[in-house]
Amino acid sequence: MPDVTGVLLAAGQSERFGSNKLLAEIDHRAMILHAATALSPCEHLLAVVRPDDLPLQKLLTDASIGFVCNENAGRGMGSSIACAVAASSDSLGWCLLPGDMPYIQPSTTQRVAAALREGAAIAAPIYDGRRGHPVGFSNLFANELLALDGAAGARDIVELHLDQFVTINCDDKAVLVDIDTVEDLH
Repeated sequence: MPDVTGVLLAAGQSERFGSNKLLAEIDHRAMILHAATALSPCEHLLAVVRPDDLPLQKLLTDASIGFVCNENAGRGMGSSIACAVAASSDSLGWCLLPGDMPYIQPSTTQRVAAALREGAAIAAPIYDGRRGHPVGFSNLFANELLALDGAAGARDIVELHLDQFVTINCDDKAVLVDIDTVEDLH
């Protein structure tokens, strides 16, 4: 079975949260570990972190989750995606998930990863007519992903290739739920 890499995008600043939200506990586990569980159907897991985020790096190391430091994290999510793709360039594809989306069911990721393994170029879950995460990209888009920079992430790649986009209807409303503030946890 070809390998799909789950990418935890974890290099943000958590400015609206007030502290490192990825370390905030949900049911006695750090938020990032819940997001990692969501990506568990992928053969490989790789987090992208800021070089100065030593507490997050320690947590990931203790959980045996590989990570890469994005020296250009301040440039936005696109830079982090490019960093992850460069570090895992031999993958069949990538399931991209922001680390602040802790409630996604692993079965949802399984369906996205399966679509990539079955030849989809881009795949993502749809809940209530809205596209969610994780978004899967086949290695056909490696060069475009490597060229990303800025806050928009991979949104433009999806928009440019809607004709190759596979939608996966799901009943997992968490594909639309991210945590930006402390109030979002409740």
